[in-house]
Amino acid sequence: MPDPKALPPAAPAKLSVWADQSGTPYLVQQQPDGSTTFTPLETALAKAQPPTTTERVTTYREPLHTLLLALIAVLGLVLGGYCLGFLAGAAGQRVVLVPRSPLCDTHRSSFLFWSSETKECN
Repeated sequence: MPDPKALPPAAPAKLSVWADQSGTPYLVQQQPDGSTTFTPLETALAKAQPPTTTERVTTYREPLHTLLLALIAVLGLVLGGYCLGFLAGAAGQRVVLVPRSPLCDTHRSSFLFWSSETKECN
């Protein structure tokens, strides 16, 4: 059984770079039919890389845009709350205030043999 950690045998290189006696580099390509083509490296690199356009990407937002975006968000939340309340009212949901018993405070005071008691209700 072959060792699972062993690397597969290396495939023959299809591309390589060679230089001639004058030092000019060439890209050497081996074709599927067995033939070999020599292309000057500068020409091969010019064909391989399309011209790139530089595009500036910034995450900076202008303060006015940020302020307007925040204002629209707050306005949307307020109007959404009103709309939700309107729809709940249209569906028959009513708010009923139930009166509760008044809160009363009792004050007691005494002085020697005399005492009094007062009640305040709200």
